[in-house]
Amino acid sequence: MTHCPRCGGSAEPDPEHAGVVRCLACWEVWTQPTERHCPGNGRGQFAPALRMLAEYRALNR
Repeated sequence: MTHCPRCGGSAEPDPEHAGVVRCLACWEVWTQPTERHCPGNGRGQFAPALRMLAEYRALNR
């Protein structure tokens, strides 16, 4: 069991949603941190955002 970062109460995993934790006192909901698929540099995460930024810049020209 974990503790809520908002109120300090006890929290349990939500049985209906994978990776989601719910506080039993204040009903605050948050996701558990997940491991990155590609350890090392974060280029795999930023590549789609960079493509969108490049497309946006092309539209404004």
